[in-house]
Amino acid sequence: MSLYLPVIYGSVRANRKSIHVARYAVARLRARPGIETRLFDPQDLPFGNLVHREWEWKDAPESVRSFAREMERADGFILVTPEYNFGIPGTLKNLLDHLWRQWHFKPFGLVGAGGMVGGARAVDALRMVVPGLKGISVPTAVLVQHVETAFTADGPAKDREEWEKKFDRFFTDVEWYARALARARMDDPPPQR
Repeated sequence: MSLYLPVIYGSVRANRKSIHVARYAVARLRARPGIETRLFDPQDLPFGNLVHREWEWKDAPESVRSFAREMERADGFILVTPEYNFGIPGTLKNLLDHLWRQWHFKPFGLVGAGGMVGGARAVDALRMVVPGLKGISVPTAVLVQHVETAFTADGPAKDREEWEKKFDRFFTDVEWYARALARARMDDPPPQR
């Protein structure tokens, strides 16, 4: 069973360092057999502040409609986020809140980046948000400490093999959840509310 697992990045700040982690995640996923992926960067999406959810937005730009379609067809998601003041960037929460049914009954793999604890508090915050989207948070996560020195545009600055192992173990778990939940959604369609 092939899977579509898009990577969603969570920041629009200038001089973003954790974007390197998101790009690395996409590269590692593309190397895995049977996986389709792509990066969704909020800088490329015209969401702005949440005024209308996607389905309420009359004359939504094609980029918004396309994003909604891509999330609908996804089998699961990888969220890569820096940690801002012990939480997630408002940009990421805003992006997630624009959609609704597209997230339902699908797994979310979480990657935190930054500081001494590798974005652990941002990952913990997402573990509270994901159930509100009717999603499933995969227990395994990747935490990148000191992202500004740990990753460059070329990937890990050092310990490349160790990072490959961490991400591959993480992706193996995300894929398991994605396959299991895809079968469940097919065999017993979830309630529509």
